[in-house]
Amino acid sequence: MGVAAFYRWLTKKYPKVQTYVVEEKPQTVNGVEVPVDATRPNPNNVEFDNLYLDMNGIVHPCCHPQFREAPKTEEAMMVEVFKCLDRVFNMIRPRKIVYMALDGVAPRAKMNQQRSRRFRAAQEAEEKETAQAQLAEEIFEATGERQPAPEKPWDSNCITPGTPFMELLAKSLRYYVVTKLNEDPAWRNVKVVLSDSNVPGEGEHKIMDYIRRQRMMPAHDANTRHVLYGLDADLIMLSLATHEPHFKILREDVAWADMLSKPCRRCGGKGHFERNCRGRGSKTPDVDPNDQPFVFANIDVLREYLDYELRPQNTKLPFPFDLERAIDDWVFLCFFVGNDFLPHLPSLEIREGALEKLVNFWKEQLPKNGGFITHDGDVDMFRVQPIMDSIAAIEEETFRTRKAEEDKRERQRRTREGAGAPHNHHHAALERKAEEEAAVAAANARREREREQAAAVAEQSKQKNSAAADAIRARLAASRGAQQPAQPPADDAMGEDDEDEVMVEGNAHAAAAADDTAGTGSAKRPHEDDDAGDEHKLVKLNGGDRAPAAADLTESNGDDASESAADASENVSTVDDSESAAATTATTATVDEAVPDERFRDTIKFHEAGYKERYYLQKFQFPSTDREAVQQIAEHYVRGLCWVLKYYYQGCASWSWYYPYHYAPLASDLVDLDMMDTALELSAPLRPYEQLMGVLPARSRHNLPAPFGPLMTEKESPIIDFYPRDFPLDLDGKKFLWQAVILLPFIDAKRLLNEVQKVYPQLSAEETARNQPGAELLMVSAAHPLYPSLLALYESPEADESTVLTLNPKLSDRMSGTVSRDPGYHRESAGYPSPLHAVGKMDVAEDLSISVVFHQPSPLDAVHTAVLLQGLAMPPRVLTKDDLEFVRSGGHSGHRGPPRSHRYENNRDFRDFYRQQGNDVSQDRGRGPRRYDEQGNANQKYFDHYNGRQQQQHHHQHRGSYGRNDGGYGRNDGGYGRNNGGGGGGGGHNRHHYDRDANPMQILRGAPQVQAAGAPPAQRPAGYHPFGGRSSRPSGSSSSHHHGRDYRQSGPGGSGGSSNQHHRRDYNQRSGGSGGNRR
Repeated sequence: MGVAAFYRWLTKKYPKVQTYVVEEKPQTVNGVEVPVDATRPNPNNVEFDNLYLDMNGIVHPCCHPQFREAPKTEEAMMVEVFKCLDRVFNMIRPRKIVYMALDGVAPRAKMNQQRSRRFRAAQEAEEKETAQAQLAEEIFEATGERQPAPEKPWDSNCITPGTPFMELLAKSLRYYVVTKLNEDPAWRNVKVVLSDSNVPGEGEHKIMDYIRRQRMMPAHDANTRHVLYGLDADLIMLSLATHEPHFKILREDVAWADMLSKPCRRCGGKGHFERNCRGRGSKTPDVDPNDQPFVFANIDVLREYLDYELRPQNTKLPFPFDLERAIDDWVFLCFFVGNDFLPHLPSLEIREGALEKLVNFWKEQLPKNGGFITHDGDVDMFRVQPIMDSIAAIEEETFRTRKAEEDKRERQRRTREGAGAPHNHHHAALERKAEEEAAVAAANARREREREQAAAVAEQSKQKNSAAADAIRARLAASRGAQQPAQPPADDAMGEDDEDEVMVEGNAHAAAAADDTAGTGSAKRPHEDDDAGDEHKLVKLNGGDRAPAAADLTESNGDDASESAADASENVSTVDDSESAAATTATTATVDEAVPDERFRDTIKFHEAGYKERYYLQKFQFPSTDREAVQQIAEHYVRGLCWVLKYYYQGCASWSWYYPYHYAPLASDLVDLDMMDTALELSAPLRPYEQLMGVLPARSRHNLPAPFGPLMTEKESPIIDFYPRDFPLDLDGKKFLWQAVILLPFIDAKRLLNEVQKVYPQLSAEETARNQPGAELLMVSAAHPLYPSLLALYESPEADESTVLTLNPKLSDRMSGTVSRDPGYHRESAGYPSPLHAVGKMDVAEDLSISVVFHQPSPLDAVHTAVLLQGLAMPPRVLTKDDLEFVRSGGHSGHRGPPRSHRYENNRDFRDFYRQQGNDVSQDRGRGPRRYDEQGNANQKYFDHYNGRQQQQHHHQHRGSYGRNDGGYGRNDGGYGRNNGGGGGGGGHNRHHYDRDANPMQILRGAPQVQAAGAPPAQRPAGYHPFGGRSSRPSGSSSSHHHGRDYRQSGPGGSGGSSNQHHRRDYNQRSGGSGGNRR
């Protein structure tokens, strides 16, 4: 999952990192669907070699989708997975390798996060069921009718290694690959590596281990073009860590899903965009979820940005600058603002510019340190110390600034709730109305209201009673519908962020993606502890009042709410794929769900003196004066930083290490770093059932063999304390429940393993097989050059089960490794059996493919070095001087690149207009596209730009040239600006420099080219308006409307001038005649 909101932050700061994928869709001819021919050249004008699939990012959305009904059976889920695989393959069209990686057993450090999410999801699902049962009882009391028992929701926690579901998934994926290798021409020359959930390791880290090992082999092609599909935000850092410039990350466009989940401004409904809306009262067809676009995160472009950002501009280094080492340092700095294994430091928030601060301090210390802070996965803590000292020096100031910003937003919120700005009032009213209607449609009625309505029904007449009962039934049905696993987001995206971490109703992609959830429904929201005197102000998951609905939140929290929602939705998609689904379910609460203001209390008060004492006393239960205890926390944290970096660059250094606290130390307590013990204990991964016992709540025990159940439920169980039903949530100064810290007890591994091992003798042979470590498989078609040599493993008289064959790089497209017989491959059998007969998937009649066990190469030099390989041809640079100026100025000047966010023209907050940062606004700052490129070739974008094509797609802002006043009749030939002076009393007019045919415009239509100062205004066509519309204003003034604003130009007769005002920037104007000019 990585850093919350990281991907959104990244694409905002470095906009050209993201580009849209060109995708060919299947065509329908005479009612017959014609599939995409993936043997043809890639429509993205680049041929890719290797496609890596972080499969949990595919499995979760297919099993509990966000915008369509979830599959009814697990077999139907497999079919959806196949469809998604087809789409991604046809989009990328890899020519050498498809690597499919399912999450296996994770390191202990990650299991703590998985455990928290699964327990949270299970608790919410249980509360949801309790609420439904109470509502059904109220209906019975009111009407005498018994409601049918609701179907038990599908438990997405089964997407965890060792469960029967994962066994079915592995068999189904193998069946899918066999089918493709035998039937699809595009797969003929592709090698497929399948790493299922019995192979230890997180999916994305198994992929990175493969890439690192191949890079260290002499046969590796330095110009291999990689594409990695996945939703986690940390894939950005992992991709940079490979030092492979030809690398792209493929992911769904999170903005599309985010916009689609918002209510249409026209009718208040969801599931469609405003441009397709048929109006209130008519049924607008929902958008096809398969239309969700994909985007590339281009690692080569990010490397360009980082080269500019990290390279000292005005400082001479006492050593050569090495971009590869600098990138590694940047990845390390990212860990301080969030990762899956450590909580971030309280003073570092990515939305507050924490990463920018860290980079600036790093650049300041670089010449003094005499070198970089990391090297091939190792950290020099002596060089890290000055950076931490700089962060500690501004810690108090950071907390005070954060409080000041919060107070500012609160004042702005109160202003909006009051009279508000006149120009904003109508839009805000429409927005609130749409949100309220959407909230009603989502059936987010509070339980108290339901009880009151049920009681009122009982007192009314039979006829009214029946009608009310119908209404309650509808509410119950809506409640059941909401229970469908909402798809996560990542974070960021959620994500982010967001990933991509959150649990959101209808956007469960966040939490679900965050991790495998235990029930599917949107559970009841967690509630705060009723004890107002509790210093920790923990939210208890065992009852209480509901938090305000999304509509209430948006209105009361304004920007804060929408920004947090955006973080949540990113995290939804950027969430750890393996836990993606979990988030989904767990996110039955809306992303924007906040704790009521009267219950939200910041008891730490970082902005006030004494915050350190309060922090350690409340979070760790000992005073900050206990320096030995504080130092121990800091040492665990620093050891964790070293573990994470090693995990990203060399693989898992310790499967048993984990950070044993819920909170991070303060930056000011990270002292004497070079004196700390950062050694890690070598260990082996757990087995699948051991991980299941460590991360699953008792509610999900059906995913384990029956003999394990009593350990999770019986009061006499020696480890019953590992499975609490109620547990607190600490808001930790936040307002949104998805940001809360889940306070679960940490697992004592020795106690757990001691009890689990006692159960093993009671397992059946089939159950025992699911608990065994597996191996990666290599599969190819009969047409592949490798096929004859692999076949010899089975047919050669000299070969047996112990025979190991080294791959020939000439036959394997330079892939290195060794192979041996696959026990699951049966050469004597002509066909391949289908595990999905129930959904119409038939056996493969004649299987001509072959599979072998694949063993990763073990290079003599086992350390992966941070260098570019010999023979590499670097990708062409794409950033212009304007792009770099945009970065240097922090986004205040230079060229922004592609549209800032999504391109869907609707369902966005009206506030986007007033910030001039609308999500569908393409902004050109400084100048538009160049007429010719650096080689002197015509630039089609230039002509498209001035032919108005971009204006048709986006609201387009021209902020270029300066206005001009030629004396008499005012003229403004370009962007917006202010020009005062000039002769005649006529009003100035905004004009573009070029006409629709890209020809320079010489004169204003209908007006003379030159006019004497003081002369009467020139005549122009009646109703003429500079933006092409008609105007009823008198000739002495004109008005240009742009994005809801009114820009007026006027000038009195005689000595008047022209004025064209922009609310953001004023530009130099040139004036002539008798007028003056001012800036």
